[in-house]
Amino acid sequence: MTPSGRALPLAILAGRADDMRAEIMVRISDCGTGDGGRLHLTGTLVGPRRGRDMTLPTTVKLVEVTADHAAAADAGQALARAVFTEPAYWTPELPNRYRLHAEVQRGDQTVAVIDRMVGLRRLGVRGRSLWLEGRRWVPRGVTIPPMGFDPTSLRRFSAAAVIDDPTDAICEAADQAGVAIIARLVDADGASLDATGARGRIAAWALHPSVVLAVLPRTIPPKETAAIVAAMRPLKGTMLVGLEVDGTQPPDAESAAIVGGVDCIIVDCPCDGLPHDGWRFGSPWGTDKPLVAQRAVAAGNTAQHRQECDRLQAALAVWGLAEGATQLPWDWAGYLTTAW
Repeated sequence: MTPSGRALPLAILAGRADDMRAEIMVRISDCGTGDGGRLHLTGTLVGPRRGRDMTLPTTVKLVEVTADHAAAADAGQALARAVFTEPAYWTPELPNRYRLHAEVQRGDQTVAVIDRMVGLRRLGVRGRSLWLEGRRWVPRGVTIPPMGFDPTSLRRFSAAAVIDDPTDAICEAADQAGVAIIARLVDADGASLDATGARGRIAAWALHPSVVLAVLPRTIPPKETAAIVAAMRPLKGTMLVGLEVDGTQPPDAESAAIVGGVDCIIVDCPCDGLPHDGWRFGSPWGTDKPLVAQRAVAAGNTAQHRQECDRLQAALAVWGLAEGATQLPWDWAGYLTTAW
């Protein structure tokens, strides 16, 4: 965003989407309407574009949502809708994006100019699995230090990047390259973010189609976790949120109320070990919840960490079919590595 005065918070919210039509809402916020009148938002989205390539571009206009405009104005917001026909969605294989150019006005004054790339993404949960663009998606995420982000290597090994508090610059590079990011809610020193910090980071990550999953680490106290879960709901869009739990403990040790507010569970397994037997057959909370396995491994390159994901998958498959099992094992939704 290029501000005319100061930057205003931007949110892009997904509406109904299918193969032939997609709808998004663009919301811009102020700290209040003041005496200058209501905010108005106008602009276009042009694309799709992949990298530097753009073929047969379409232009989609932003249309203010008049029915909700009075309520939005009372909250110091401007709200507009864009409807795409034959939309091009973002995936790691086809990282399609559109250029959003818009102006925010109050009366005759231009308050801010928005100029950024955005992606349309269909991401969600079906039963025990994560789904991306209409098919089951099983992420293999490898831990990457923020200064070591290499999209070429990640794409070569079909790996997602597990990054502590990725910057907007890293997310933008991943958007363009087609690399999925699993973002952990910790600051630069490895400390967990509080509710205010987490809210701001989730809102920023939600603007990037590459950030598919935000993880609440298990170092966050339960009360703070509950506050973050409540604060993130109106912000995250189609980005998923996972709760990291101690895999050495039985699953019923986790609060059902907190678990109900997240999209999946990140089961942190012991180094070179397996989770508690209580995780063998899945969710004890009365509903299916995707489980993503995670294990800390020694420092290494992308290829080595990607191999560790496969080793973890194989170990869990054997463990799930161990002698004496009386039911089918849980179908794990993904596999991640973190660094010691």
